[in-house]
Amino acid sequence: MKTLTHFQRLTVLLLGTFVLTWSCRREVEVPLPALPKIVGKPSAATVGCMFVGAPGSSTLTMRLDIYVVDKNGRQVNGLKQTDFTIPTASGRTYQLQRLTSTALTDKAGGYSAMILLDQSGSIIDNDPKDLRIDASKIFMDYMGSDDVVALSSFSGSRLGPNFTYNFTLHSRFAHETSRMKRSLDSLSDNEGGGTPLYEATTLATNYAAQNGPTSNKAVIVFTDGQASGDLDGCIANAQQKGIPLYTIGLTNGVDVAVLSRMATETCGAFFYAKDAEQLVTSFGTLGNLLRGKAQVYRTEWTIVRSSGTWRTGEIVTSTMKVALPNGDPLDVPFWIKVK
Repeated sequence: MKTLTHFQRLTVLLLGTFVLTWSCRREVEVPLPALPKIVGKPSAATVGCMFVGAPGSSTLTMRLDIYVVDKNGRQVNGLKQTDFTIPTASGRTYQLQRLTSTALTDKAGGYSAMILLDQSGSIIDNDPKDLRIDASKIFMDYMGSDDVVALSSFSGSRLGPNFTYNFTLHSRFAHETSRMKRSLDSLSDNEGGGTPLYEATTLATNYAAQNGPTSNKAVIVFTDGQASGDLDGCIANAQQKGIPLYTIGLTNGVDVAVLSRMATETCGAFFYAKDAEQLVTSFGTLGNLLRGKAQVYRTEWTIVRSSGTWRTGEIVTSTMKVALPNGDPLDVPFWIKVK
């Protein structure tokens, strides 16, 4: 019988100890902090710079990119061509010729997002549960490690013939948002006045351009009312500074053509929320659009007019209807200029 050497006996002993220790080892998973669950209502947005071409005849070609999310902020996949319609109106007939699923262009690095909230008096009735505040917090919770956000708000007042506006910068660009969330909470008791949207957007754009630490900058604008002021100047300023406007309009009282134009002409996105609960999914999923990490439905249409020809500079504005898998419809207003 062969006798084990001292070295061999030591090796067997160590091996046995290792096997015994490993067999008794317990795997302990350390739970990661859970992000708040997005629970709202389905929403959709027009995204990017829309294309319209071939003026000079009665038929026009148009391309719209549409981003659709469900009540939990997940992208809605599998929609068919028959799920997208635009009703005939003003002698214009819309026909969807092609539908594809397209990935947005990935934007490297983090984003610098300025949130601008409408604090006019009508907010009290249109957003009684302050869901715009909860939605803004969810947006902050879903930021990436390289993303930063700033917070501002606006309202207006009339003194005799003069209209004055109030633009408040609550928080500078930062990744840590606990202080910002306290500022958001304070807004629930500070509604009042009118809607100086364009002036406030210009100030927010200027601040983002000068102070946003990343090259990927954007202004996220929420409003529920009709605006007044210099719309053309507001858009031109954002274009000149290369900052897209992501506009979110709440209720039937908003001027959807204006908000859609602000987004389209700056290559941003426009969410239309009939219901305040749609704000949760709109705000909660905006980070995907800002990073360029989302799939959109690219819809290509022909528009035939009953008389006359399309002219360069003519405006096309209407509302696309998107049918969700459960049959519920979403309204997606759009504004485009014939080029």
